[in-house]
Amino acid sequence: MPIPLASSRGAHQSSRWLGLVVVAVLAASALYVANLRLSTIPDRAMGHAPAAVGVGVPRTKEVQYLVTGPAGAQATISYLIPGGGVTDTQVALPWHTTLTTQDFTTAAGVLAQVHGDGAATCVVRVNGTQRAVDRANRSQPVVNCAVPTA
Repeated sequence: MPIPLASSRGAHQSSRWLGLVVVAVLAASALYVANLRLSTIPDRAMGHAPAAVGVGVPRTKEVQYLVTGPAGAQATISYLIPGGGVTDTQVALPWHTTLTTQDFTTAAGVLAQVHGDGAATCVVRVNGTQRAVDRANRSQPVVNCAVPTA
């Protein structure tokens, strides 16, 4: 006597349940992985780094430029301003200016060409400390004071 085969209806219902179970497991797995990826757990493989060490508040620097020469002599002066800019000006000597910055480092410098005879001197001070000085004794004195990092 032949063995009866399972009805096609029963096989169809069991494959439907199997498909629903597979879809449910995949959906739960996707939600779990999405939750992990969107969480704040540091994942070193994704390039997270610890917070930077605090460096404090930058203090104010005062940069003073001074150019001297024969009183009343005209001079062409170029000097660095915080942020990397340059200012050119025509002045009568003696001349000075004071700039302030809160940059951690800045370059400071002054170049002066005195029009006329006599000695010329330039000085750069940072927070009251003399950082550069130059003197010239020529018929067309040119002085250059530079501080690469102040």
